[in-house]
Order: sequence, then C-alpha cells, then structure tokens
Amino acid sequence: MGRLFIKLTIVATIVLLLFLPVNNFVKHSYDYNINHEMLAFKKDPYPVDIINLGASHSMYGYYFKPTGLSHLDLALPSQTIEYDFKLLKEYGKYLKPGGIVIVSISQITFANSETKNIGNYYKVLDRTEIEPFRLMDYYSYLYLPGTNSGSFNSALSDKLKNFKWNSHQPWANNGKNYSGRKYERVEAQYREAVESNNIERNVKQLREIVDYCSEKGYRVILTMEPVHQSYQEYFNEEVMNRLVFQYLEALNLDVPFLNYMRDQRFADNKDYFIDADHLNREGRKMFSWIVYKDLKELGYL
Repeated sequence: MGRLFIKLTIVATIVLLLFLPVNNFVKHSYDYNINHEMLAFKKDPYPVDIINLGASHSMYGYYFKPTGLSHLDLALPSQTIEYDFKLLKEYGKYLKPGGIVIVSISQITFANSETKNIGNYYKVLDRTEIEPFRLMDYYSYLYLPGTNSGSFNSALSDKLKNFKWNSHQPWANNGKNYSGRKYERVEAQYREAVESNNIERNVKQLREIVDYCSEKGYRVILTMEPVHQSYQEYFNEEVMNRLVFQYLEALNLDVPFLNYMRDQRFADNKDYFIDADHLNREGRKMFSWIVYKDLKELGYL
C-alpha cells in the first residue's frame, strides 16, 4: 500500500510539473487576456464620452485618445449583439450626460448567436448575466485555463501564426485567400442562423439597444468599419444586402448610420490593416479621427 501511494504521488507530481507551464502559457496568452482593458476600467472606472460595442471589427477600430475624448471599448471578438446589450447595461452608467454609444454593425451582426468564449465575460459581467453559467467552468477558466482545450488551442494558434502555410498568411494573394475563407465561414453561419430563426432575435435585440439608449439619454450611432478591397470583393453589395442591410432597412431606426465599409481612404492600403477586415494601430488612429469629425458634423460633439 505504501509503495502504491509513493507511485501515485510521483505520478501526480510529474503531471503537476508538466501542467504548470501549460497553465501559465495559457494564462499569459493574448486571447486569454483579450478583455484586459475592460478589467482595468472596472477596477478604476471614470466618466467616458463614448462607448463602442461590437465584435472584432469594432475592437480593432477605435482609438479616440488623441481626439481628447474619454473612451471605453466594450467590443470583443465574435461578440453577439446580446452581449453588446449586457455590457452596455453594465457600463453605460459611466457615460457622461449625452454620451455617445457606437453600435458597430458587421457581416455577422444578425447571424451571430453563439458566444464562442464565454470566459471573456466572467470577470467583466455579473455572473447572473452570463448564460450558461456553470460554477465549475467558471473556476476552471479563472484558475486552470490550461485544462480548457479551446483556451489552449487559441494560445497555441497565436504563437504559431507566423508558421502558417504561405497560402494562409493574411496577405497571401493580396488578401483574397483570407477573405475567401472568411466569406465561407460567414455564409455557413448565416445559413445556420436562418434555419434556427436566430436572425429575428438579433434584429429585435438591436432595436432594444437603440430604445434603451433613448431611455437613458445616450446618443446612439450605428457604424460599419472599413475593410480592404479584397474583402469587399467577397462581401459585395448583393451579399451585404442579404446579410445585413435588408434587416436594417426593415427596422427603420431613427439613428445615423455611418457606413465606412467601402471607404476609399482605406480600401487599397494594406498599411492600415492587420488583415483584410481588421484595422491596425495606424488604421484605427486615422479612422477614429474620421469618425470624430463626422460626429462633430452631426452635432454629437
């Protein structure tokens, strides 16, 4: 019995020693800490002039600090409009009187209904707002993220991104390979959303966000961020009408919609993009100044 205990102790120790660096690797990965700005704000909140909601296009789209505006970015990758609303209700109280809410509309806004990484919200939202909330998942994500295959795969993928096949690099074939893969994923997501009747729910949620902003005295604006020409070729006007604009038109919302998707100041300039549909640091600085000036023209600032 004593030998068995010793063997088990040795095995457990080896497993623990192997697991600790894996767990540490995941805990320090980019994707695991994607919500770090929200966490920092939650610990030390302050009044803000402008909030942006949305998915990754919005998260990489705005940087208003040079304009003098205080800004809170509430966008996360693949964020559903349901969680846009949850975050707005949680953090909208920090908007200054007459503050601005940017609701980013993307190709997945009405088709996206699955929150792929619920862990992103564990520390930034009240647990009663997180669906589904499981206590075991919560604690394992916070303290043992290395046990989560999704978190580990994301961390590993980030480290290996420079070793992708040439054809899978963001700008292979001038961005067309990336854009084509993205188009196929969005189309598959849209077909599933149609079959599952999820689009109607998302459309309703957008109206609820706009109505909520009106009730709270927030000034809301819809936007669509710039994308590269290679992305525009796949997401042309016919595709965008089917994925997005038909639903927006049916809502007939009485709010401005600033659509920069085909903005020629960005369309042919790869220097402003990380990949075909996400702005880089220089791109978002330039874009944020453009939005700032347009908001002033609208009388929002």
